Amino acid sequence: MSDDAPAGDAAATFAARAQDDHGEAIRDLVVFGDAVRGDDRGVHASVEVLLVLEEADPERERRLEALAETVGAEHGVVFEVHVLPAERVEANSDHPFIRTAIEEGRSYV
Repeated sequence: MSDDAPAGDAAATFAARAQDDHGEAIRDLVVFGDAVRGDDRGVHASVEVLLVLEEADPERERRLEALAETVGAEHGVVFEVHVLPAERVEANSDHPFIRTAIEEGRSYV
């Protein structure tokens, strides 16, 4: 993949690979920020992800963060992945970060 691949392509690639490898554990995967707003700037673009797991799983979280790093390197973007268990998201659904990500983001799962 070229260094000027759009962040949206990187987001779709990450979402597809995350689903393939961890689909049963993912409740929601929402991309927000530059990738959704269309603020792509090639190598300087960022992809912010709110990834909601069915339950807390630190090992799976590390694997998903490593996957994001790999996809980011392939596409020339920086991923920022926020992995939270569903219980925490539900308990804090009115938190500005969670609310903004869900309202303004694009859901891939």
